[in-house]
Amino acid sequence: MDNSAELQNLTGQAEELLGKLGNIHTPDVQALRDRLNRALANTKSAVSAATDSAADAVKNALVSADDYVHENPWIAVGVVAGIAGAVGFLAGLASAPKSRFWR
Repeated sequence: MDNSAELQNLTGQAEELLGKLGNIHTPDVQALRDRLNRALANTKSAVSAATDSAADAVKNALVSADDYVHENPWIAVGVVAGIAGAVGFLAGLASAPKSRFWR
């Protein structure tokens, strides 16, 4: 299970616990409920901030790559051609009979 699924599972369990504690009104349970509510709110805001930060980083990387390709189109074409040639060579090497290359 990845971290995101674990966090969602933990959040769901904590909210379920809060629902079950809803009928009990002792001071200790109220303090626990308040701490859980604060922890859940902090966790949700931290996850939201991390998601926004990651999305901004990806967007900035894509914009930078787009700007670079527009400023240097022939270098980008050369890099893509080189990568395509290397992938084609490796695909041909992998699909060819082994005896052909070793004689």
